[in-house]
Amino acid sequence: MLIFHSIADALQAGYHIYDRTKTGYLARIRTDRGWALALVELVA
Repeated sequence: MLIFHSIADALQAGYHIYDRTKTGYLARIRTDRGWALALVELVA
């Protein structure tokens, strides 16, 4: 699974933020084969 360290990086890669986790966000992008998921892990 792809992990981003900022929301900006995920958005720049074409992902959309769609849910929140304890440590960041879940992101997804639509592909020809379905949804690809990624984590956005935010470090304080």
